[in-house]
Amino acid sequence: MNSTPPAPIRAAIYARFSSHLQDPRSIDDQVRLCRAKLREMGVHAIRVHSDARATGTITQSRPGLARLLQDAKYGLIDLVCAESLDRISRDQEDIAGIYKRLRFWSVRLVTLQEGEIESIHVSIGGLVNQAWLDNLASKTRRGQIGAVHAKRIPGGLSYGYRNANRIDEQGKALRGLREIHPEQAETVRRIYRLYADGMSTRRIAALLNREGIPGPRGGAWGSNTINGHRGRRNGILNNELYRGRLVYGRQKFIRDPDTGKRQARPVPPADWLVKDVPELRIVDDALWNRVQTRRQAGQDRRRNPAAHTPLPLTGLVRCGVCGGTMTIVRERRYGCNAHREKGTCGNPRGIDAAVIENRVIPLLSRSVLEELDLPELVRRAAEESTCRRERLATALTEGEQRITRLLDAIEQGAQSHAAHRRILDIEHETAAIRLELDSLPTLPAAAPQDLARRLQERLALLHRAIAGAAPEEGARKSALLLARTLVERIDVAPLPARGEVEISVRPRADAVVALALDEQWTLSPEASETPFPTTSAIPPAS
Repeated sequence: MNSTPPAPIRAAIYARFSSHLQDPRSIDDQVRLCRAKLREMGVHAIRVHSDARATGTITQSRPGLARLLQDAKYGLIDLVCAESLDRISRDQEDIAGIYKRLRFWSVRLVTLQEGEIESIHVSIGGLVNQAWLDNLASKTRRGQIGAVHAKRIPGGLSYGYRNANRIDEQGKALRGLREIHPEQAETVRRIYRLYADGMSTRRIAALLNREGIPGPRGGAWGSNTINGHRGRRNGILNNELYRGRLVYGRQKFIRDPDTGKRQARPVPPADWLVKDVPELRIVDDALWNRVQTRRQAGQDRRRNPAAHTPLPLTGLVRCGVCGGTMTIVRERRYGCNAHREKGTCGNPRGIDAAVIENRVIPLLSRSVLEELDLPELVRRAAEESTCRRERLATALTEGEQRITRLLDAIEQGAQSHAAHRRILDIEHETAAIRLELDSLPTLPAAAPQDLARRLQERLALLHRAIAGAAPEEGARKSALLLARTLVERIDVAPLPARGEVEISVRPRADAVVALALDEQWTLSPEASETPFPTTSAIPPAS
């Protein structure tokens, strides 16, 4: 009686290096060592996943690790091999979660340094790796403080200066050295003089742009570039390096555990490190003090909080002249950001946000129902979806047939090692096909007869929730957020008549069709009998 040979262990290798300062060949070295380890275990690696220049504290930003975990979740691998546990993650929470999931999916984790990973390795290794990160942060900060005491700048290059790095007598590179850039320094002094004499930062930016003077990054000047953030001491008017003072430690960065993004937190001025660098002075104390006195007077005036309140359609509204973004400039009023902040657009016309919000659905309806052939659009989308589904189903069937033929070949004595590898490759491919096949939406072969009516009715409900008589604020905002998903952009162009504008809406055709075809879609507007204008009754946008 023939016994069935044990199934081969399917192994994957994971490698990572974290810094642009490290050698990219580090990944190749890790993979080579892991392959040697797997050969000792009598296991063959079928997959290699890697992440280059990826920090070990952010799981979300590592596509290689994401693909590895997906393979494990769908049963395509049995073992993961890495150089050490810190290649998987240095974060205590992340490594514990990854280990828990691998164990749930019956996937072993083996490293060259620790061997087969158990719960004790995760607990102790997580603590050690976290301590290593804390120690690295402490050493980095100590090195930066030492650079400041040596009058070297541990940061980016400020406008008005250029690098003056050099090699010392021992052949060591000295970084963070700066010298004054004469042309840029004169622009800095001019900005300070203009501001001290009463010119606004917007007018200064527009003046520099008209004269073709490149901004700090080579593009146009903006008022924010000049103003900066007073609390963080950035921007042209806040940079104390211009007065010959190097300030270090104004803020610290903490990584958000959910998004992985670093967030700046202010540090009390008493904890800052300040070093005098008179050789880098660009602005004299008298001019600096005049500027700061005027800025303080502006800070003391009450700010308008409404100008900083995000609105549902913000980001979609574009200037019809320059194509740039229109932002909230006063209370609930949109204005061209390029005109207001940079002076590079000649469109001074603003528009009340309520005008756009109340017109967006009627304009969307007119654009879709009069300018787009909706039934034809649905028919094409259904045909493409059907063809795609058929191609995927055929590929899935062919993959399963290939696996069957390879299994037959193994039973007949063919080279089993190569056949096993090929079977695992095909399993991986068919798993991906099956995932895509399951996610394809089911669309009708032809658009329903009443498609236009259904779309008109649903848009009517949205319009009533937005522009009906005394709409409930929560329902209105929800309806506007839904309307946002149906629109690609909203263009606002000035008309010759004073105060008049032309508004046009570019729909997202796929989202509009999905709204019309979704059998489960409902909206419960408040009791409002405001009639929705038909396409023939929609007044011109102005």
